[in-house]
Amino acid sequence: MTQLLNICNLFNRKFKYLILSFLFCTYSYSSELNVFVEQTKLYENPYWAKLLHYRNGESEIDSTNFFISKNGKYDLKEELFETITSLKNGTNNVLCRFPLRVKWLKQNLPDLKIAEYSCEELDKFITSIDAKSITMVFPTAHINSPASMYGHTFIRISSDEKTPLISNAVNYAAATTDTNGLIFAYKGLFGEYEGRYSILPYYEKIKEYNNLEQRDIWEYDLDLNQEEIDRLVLHTYELKDSYSDYFFFKENCSYNVLWLLEVARPSLDLVSQFDFKTVPLDSIKVLQKYDLIKNTNFRYSSMRKMKFILNEKIQNKEYLKDFVYKNEALDDSLSTEDKISYLDFKISYLQYQRANNEYEKDEYLKKYLKLLKQRSSYKQASTYDIKTPFDPLYSHDSARLSFFYNSNDSFELSAKPVYNDIYDISDGYLQGAYIDFFDLNIKKEKNENARLDRFTLLKIKSLAPQDLFFKPISWGIDVGYEQFKQRSDYLKVKPEVGVTFGENKDFIYLMLGSNLYYKNSEQLYSIGSTIGAVTNRFDNIKLGINYSYDKYNKDLENNLFEVFSTYKLDRNLALNIRYINDDLNEKEDILKVGVSYYF
Repeated sequence: MTQLLNICNLFNRKFKYLILSFLFCTYSYSSELNVFVEQTKLYENPYWAKLLHYRNGESEIDSTNFFISKNGKYDLKEELFETITSLKNGTNNVLCRFPLRVKWLKQNLPDLKIAEYSCEELDKFITSIDAKSITMVFPTAHINSPASMYGHTFIRISSDEKTPLISNAVNYAAATTDTNGLIFAYKGLFGEYEGRYSILPYYEKIKEYNNLEQRDIWEYDLDLNQEEIDRLVLHTYELKDSYSDYFFFKENCSYNVLWLLEVARPSLDLVSQFDFKTVPLDSIKVLQKYDLIKNTNFRYSSMRKMKFILNEKIQNKEYLKDFVYKNEALDDSLSTEDKISYLDFKISYLQYQRANNEYEKDEYLKKYLKLLKQRSSYKQASTYDIKTPFDPLYSHDSARLSFFYNSNDSFELSAKPVYNDIYDISDGYLQGAYIDFFDLNIKKEKNENARLDRFTLLKIKSLAPQDLFFKPISWGIDVGYEQFKQRSDYLKVKPEVGVTFGENKDFIYLMLGSNLYYKNSEQLYSIGSTIGAVTNRFDNIKLGINYSYDKYNKDLENNLFEVFSTYKLDRNLALNIRYINDDLNEKEDILKVGVSYYF
């Protein structure tokens, strides 16, 4: 019995020794690792900050599930140590939730011991994506949607460049059910939406933008190697369940997509170039500075296709409306080419109607299959020689600084952060869609001090041309502060509505509207109309003319006539000349000559 007790005591002592040795080694290992991290200040590594979307003292990710530490949004050091501890202990599922962080830590802490376990969801994700190439995608502006008049950007991840439609799209957008564009713009300005990354089939995005919203798409293939592509894919996985506050003007779709590229290639410095505003078009241009764009492709919308058939392919349009709307038979007097074009147009128009919920699915399919059968009776294949428009990459930048000399010996200095108005060269921008924020105009008249002449909070003008089949309403809104015809300072609101006719190069518009001026207890208001025309027919030259008449209260009438010309001197430099006859000014005729610089 005594011998048995001795054996047990000996075993207990050895067991305790083993436990103590294990604890000592573990503590010693942890201590050495912590010392190494402190000595190297790994938590100050710029790439660790990129992985956490860290700028100006905090992460721009707002959901708590993106961090291991409770204070991880604000403390890079604490988040790093909590991540290392979780990896060693196998807690918080860090190995599977944040694969790129883990990969980076392994590279920078070679002796890091990790509790290994399987990550089936991650493995399945990587296999299904099978990423081989990355493309920045730019759907152009939507002319009648204020929230979409800047355009949009997202990323396409392809496994085979020859079959892009079966690729995956990585999109960042505001999570909302609001359908009113003005409400969306208002809430988006003040960060009232959660912005989330999502991954979905690319063909779904094509359907959304090309077919439903009738927006052209530009695709810019990026020059990333496989290691960089892998980083982007892993970081996309890390972000898929997180959100950040969405700000329409700055931290929007384009801004947050740039984070993915910075993480993919650590040497890139993209997001820091957008401190005040992030315009989708500018976010693409910044990629040029790093020679990231290796190829460009244009994908026209179904609307552009229909307008091409209508304006370029069909010679005899006499029977087209009856054929489309009344389902009458093709007239025998039509040429074979016109019969084919009639059918091609009707097929595309039927798809357009279905996208706008004008037909139920069963009725649509019945009509669609009937048209396809009729089209198949003609053996000639349809070709659409649709000219690729001006590449937005080479358009002028979105901010503008202008200086004018006026013939009444006055000077004007104006500045605006965005975007494109009726006077700007429209190459690369959507023709007829004009939107400005925070346009500031300072005026210096002879023998007077400089003064604030105008401040535009928001100005939108949507001049969408009508034709045989498409009847969009043109409209505008102008809100800001203005000196009313050199008389006094007023708050101004100008709503207007009308119609536009023409094509992309030339159009005429007729608008009805009202000028509302308010100052303390004094109000001025008018009912009036404007007729104008714009042509972009000539290379590097834009010409415009307009006449407006307003009948105000207080026995005021105003006739205003203007002719303008803008000449592009360089991509970001333009000369603007305007002749204005305004019968409410002391000197009716004014010639303005100015230079605009875009940046």
